[in-house]
Amino acid sequence: MLVKFIHDLTTNEKLQRAFAENPKKTLQQAGLSAKHQALFKKRDPQQLSQALIDELRMSPFTGFWFAPAISLTGISPASGRQGQTLEVTLTGQYFTDPMKADIENNTQRVPITIQKVSGAAEPKSQATGTLALAANLPTGPYTVRVTSNTQASSTLSMGFTVNASSGNTRATPSTKTSPARKASAAKKAPARKTRTKTPKK
Repeated sequence: MLVKFIHDLTTNEKLQRAFAENPKKTLQQAGLSAKHQALFKKRDPQQLSQALIDELRMSPFTGFWFAPAISLTGISPASGRQGQTLEVTLTGQYFTDPMKADIENNTQRVPITIQKVSGAAEPKSQATGTLALAANLPTGPYTVRVTSNTQASSTLSMGFTVNASSGNTRATPSTKTSPARKASAAKKAPARKTRTKTPKK
């Protein structure tokens, strides 16, 4: 209704004159809701634009053209070890329900099983899920990707790191070095040679 009224207001001179003479009556006759009428009274273009976007998004024909792009801003935790199964939280904007997520590099792609999405289609969104890291998964940095229900995606480059499992990292036992033995202070004197006197004849 709001979209149609604004379209008519910009193209219909008769409606323009009526609105200029009595805006309140014109808004009521157009069948606008009290909320939309209040927006016109405030004369706030930003709020009016947002109301237009919201109404267009509700339309089954044009909504997907005006839906804000999905955006991924963070993942927690940002690292894990081989063989672990983690509960992860994704944060961002305009997530969709349902949506997909994974971590990936040049050769590997590991899915994140999304269990819950909060704040779908809102400026502050959050999704929780599980991430199973195989015991032989290559270590190193991975890109995190989220994909909306319209196949739009957003990535967080090197947002997650796979570390080696504790079993793969063998701790070398520390060898205690025995303290140096103190040299005896008293040095042994070399044995004196005893001369045997030959008796005079």
